[in-house]
Amino acid sequence: MDFIAGLFGGAAGVLVGHPFDTVKVHLQTDNPNNPKYRGTFHCMKSILLSDNIRGLYRGISSPMMGIGLVNAIVFGVYGNVQRLSDNPNSLASHFWAGAAGGLVQSIVCAPMELAKTRLQLANHIDSSHKFKGPIDCLMYIYRTEGIRGCFKGFTATILRDIPGFSSYFVSYEFLMQCNQTPGVFYTLMAGGFAGVASWLACYPVDVIKTHLQADALGKHAKYNGFVDCAVKSYEREGYMFFFRGLNSTLIRAFPMNAACFFVVSWILDFCKRNGIDMIDNSNQSFNVVNLENWSPSYLDSDIQSDDKLVRKLISDRVVELQLLRESPYETLNGDISDYYHRDHIYETKVNQIESSQFNINGDAKRL
Repeated sequence: MDFIAGLFGGAAGVLVGHPFDTVKVHLQTDNPNNPKYRGTFHCMKSILLSDNIRGLYRGISSPMMGIGLVNAIVFGVYGNVQRLSDNPNSLASHFWAGAAGGLVQSIVCAPMELAKTRLQLANHIDSSHKFKGPIDCLMYIYRTEGIRGCFKGFTATILRDIPGFSSYFVSYEFLMQCNQTPGVFYTLMAGGFAGVASWLACYPVDVIKTHLQADALGKHAKYNGFVDCAVKSYEREGYMFFFRGLNSTLIRAFPMNAACFFVVSWILDFCKRNGIDMIDNSNQSFNVVNLENWSPSYLDSDIQSDDKLVRKLISDRVVELQLLRESPYETLNGDISDYYHRDHIYETKVNQIESSQFNINGDAKRL
C-alpha cells in the first residue's frame, strides 16, 4: 500500500508542480541579453496568453509516465541501503540512503527529463521536427544521435540528484524527529520545507543540466559537456546564471511536495479506516492466536479465567506493538513511508487485536 500511495502521491505532485516547472525551464533558457520575461509570474502570464493552460502543462506526459518507476527506484534503493546501516535512525543513514536512491534513479530520470525539457521548449528548439509525445521525442533523438543522445545531461543529473535526494531525506527526517506525534499538517509542512531544502542544495547544477538538455544535438551543440557549459555560461552571465528561475522552483517545490504527502496520507488513512493492512513486508505479522502452540508454563501462570487469559494475551501484544511504534525502523525494514505512518499502523493493529478477542476466548474454552 505504501508503494501505491507513493505512486498516486507522486502523480499528484507532478500535476500540481508541472506548470511551475515549465516556467522554470523557460526562465533558465531565456536569453539574458534580450530577456522575454521579467520574472516568474510574468513568464507564467506570457505562456498562458500565447498557449493557454496547455502551454503550462506541455511535456507533462513524460514525468507522469515515469513517476511510478522513479518512485519505485528511489524508495526501493533508499529502504534497502538504510537497512544495511548500523544505525538506521541516524541522519547519516538517511543521507547515504538518499544519495544512493538519487544516483540509481538518475538512469531513468535523465532521458525522461530530456524528453520533458524538449517538449516544454518545443517552439524554440528542434523546430524541424514536431514531437507527438515523450516516446516520439526520445525515438527521434535515438535515430539522430544514438543512445548517447538519449542520455544527454546524464552526468549533470547525477550531480544534481545525489545532493538533492540526500538533502531531501535528511531534512524531512530531521523535522519529523523533532515532533514525536506529527499530524497531517505538520507532515505536509515537513515535506514542503524538505523539498525547498533539496532544491537549494542542487539548484545551480539543475540550471546547467537544463541548458545541456535544451542544447542542440550533434555538431550544432553549443556546449561540450558539463564543465564547458558551466564555464561558458559563467563567463557570459556571471554567477547569477546559476540561480535563474530559482523563485519559480521554490514556489513549485512547496505545493508539489505538500500535494504528494497529502495524497499519500489520505490513501493510507483510507486503508486504515477500511481495515486494509499496510504492513506488507513487516516481520510483525498478525494472526489469530492458537493457544495449542503456547507452553503449559505460560498457560499456568497467574491466569485464573478465560477473561484474564484474553486480557493478558492482548496486553502482551499491545506491548509488542508499542515497541513497534517506538522503533519503527527495526520493525518495518526502514521504509520512510512506514515511519511516517507508524501511528496509523499502531492503531490499526490494536483494533485488530481487540476484534479477535472472541477467537482467543473460544480457543481458551476448548482447552
